[in-house]
Amino acid sequence: MTPIHAGSAWQEALGFAVAGWFQLVTAAVILADRGGKRFYHLVAAANVVFLGAWVYSRTVGLPFGETPNVAEPVGAIDAVCAALEVGVVLLALRLALAPERRSVGRLAPALCAVAALGLATVVITSPDAADHGHGNVPAAPTGLDALRIEVDRDRCDKDVNIPAYWKEAKYLGVDTRWGDNPPAVAGAAPTSADGHAHGGSTAATGSSTTTTDPDPYEGRGSPGLDKLVSDTGQAALSEGAAAVLITSLSAASQQDYDAWLWWLRGSGSLSHEHSSTSAAGDGSGHGGHVGPQPWVAMTDQKLCDRVEEELALARKTAMSYPTAADAQKAGYRLVTGYVPGIAAHWIKGSLIDETFEIDKPEMILYDGNGLDAHVVGLSYYQWHVGDNKPTQGFTGDNDHAHRHIGLCSAKDSGAIIGDSQTSAEDCEARGGTKSDGSKGWMSHAWVVEGCESPWGVFSAASPVLDWDLGQSSGKDGGHCAGSGVRDRYDMDPPPKADDGAPTGEATKTTGSSPGN
Repeated sequence: MTPIHAGSAWQEALGFAVAGWFQLVTAAVILADRGGKRFYHLVAAANVVFLGAWVYSRTVGLPFGETPNVAEPVGAIDAVCAALEVGVVLLALRLALAPERRSVGRLAPALCAVAALGLATVVITSPDAADHGHGNVPAAPTGLDALRIEVDRDRCDKDVNIPAYWKEAKYLGVDTRWGDNPPAVAGAAPTSADGHAHGGSTAATGSSTTTTDPDPYEGRGSPGLDKLVSDTGQAALSEGAAAVLITSLSAASQQDYDAWLWWLRGSGSLSHEHSSTSAAGDGSGHGGHVGPQPWVAMTDQKLCDRVEEELALARKTAMSYPTAADAQKAGYRLVTGYVPGIAAHWIKGSLIDETFEIDKPEMILYDGNGLDAHVVGLSYYQWHVGDNKPTQGFTGDNDHAHRHIGLCSAKDSGAIIGDSQTSAEDCEARGGTKSDGSKGWMSHAWVVEGCESPWGVFSAASPVLDWDLGQSSGKDGGHCAGSGVRDRYDMDPPPKADDGAPTGEATKTTGSSPGN
């Protein structure tokens, strides 16, 4: 068994080699008539250990090898080996416990030896030995399957996002290994890492949805689900429509929300961008994403440590401007009022250039329009000409930048007074002008404790920033305590306010809200 396992499970191969050589050496000692009582005690103890390892591998599964923690079935080879080891234990104990050295004739031992050799020869030359495997355990994975296992084993980035992100991403089949761009492997189908076809088509796994996870409404639907479906279709068209979806999701009942997730998974409506380098059509909505964003796994501990340090710096930077009044004192001005999903944007024009600097965010995001609004995150904004995304950002490949092309800006203040779908005539009537915006690239970082995004720390929008949060701005103690969806995403209680008093408790609302 040693050479059979040497190529794929060195621990098992080493174990077989050690056990085999131990048996050969002890046999030689016995044949040379040099074994004493202590020696037979050693022989018995060692074979008990071998038997214990075998029983454990057949009942629980060894924690290493080709199939870790998987119990293997009993086969002819291992059963005969175990039986012979039981015989060795019994004979060794008999000799060790004998009151005195016994003289044994040669005939009986010789017959036993011949029988053992004959039995061993039969099983060694059997098909079970020639085609040895682990019973019904699947063969060792290859290709993309093997790479998936390797990534899952080595990744060190699971703490970067909150548990709600990983839970929904897994349910929806969002690729969190290669960010919708799996490596090319010979023989692999041209699909994403979790089975979804590219190009926005229906998910390859959608047909299994009805059998493995039934529709919560059993195909009957509901008015609430229809609204969510409709709003999802409109969300990519404009920033206003994207905000309506966030508001509708917050106001939806849990059953409607669960049904929406079921529909989203099976309909192919996850608006995920499949290019990490280009965003030619990404100019409206909240960056082209609905639900958890795809994620590129990080398997280098040094890089994981670095991104954690960077996020800590970003968090420290955000918390140095706890309220909008602090941002105003630092030279920031309100450019976009509170919008569900992306909050209120305070901008500092002197920081806008071609350089990304973690501790110098061009924009700071708040939960309302007043000076008492609390910080919820950061937004980085840099000039970059063309449709190829800028390469600067946080360590890793997950903070994808997006643009807002054609916003309506006030002529006097530069504040945003209309979304990208506002016509030139309407914008002019409001006292504004349509801005190009094609060279302005934005990326978000939801780093404030309590305001983590269930769609990813760098997601273009966050469902936590709902209508309820905007209404409680300045009154809930900050840290997104006023969001109505905290329980839905199993988020931890918000931290205590700076004065030590508990922040306000979130209250889930199910009625309609302005914007619906």
